[in-house]
Amino acid sequence: MKKLTVTILIAICIIMTSVPAFGNDQAFEATVDILLVRPVSLAATVVGTAVFIVSLPFSIPSKSVGATAQILVVEPFNYTFTRPIGGFSGERMRGKAPSRELQSPAVEKGPETDESSNQ
Repeated sequence: MKKLTVTILIAICIIMTSVPAFGNDQAFEATVDILLVRPVSLAATVVGTAVFIVSLPFSIPSKSVGATAQILVVEPFNYTFTRPIGGFSGERMRGKAPSRELQSPAVEKGPETDESSNQ
């Protein structure tokens, strides 16, 4: 308990000494990102991986392993480790997931023929 108290006090001292840096929005966003968002994102990555493993018996028969892995593992991982520090401008931060609409495959058309040339 004593170690936890000392650790919290040290963290508060470090945060309080960096208050003048908060005059800049980028510094504030970077600090919030490092202290709050990244740890939560890391936890989401771990939980998503666990849920993905549990969901495998259901996603293998339905052939949706790739989509399930993308949503539960890859996206939280990329959000945690590949996003720039303080970069909150993506669609995720506005509460909207990127559009995943299935697009119909492009159908190749043969050379167009003129009906008059066929007669």
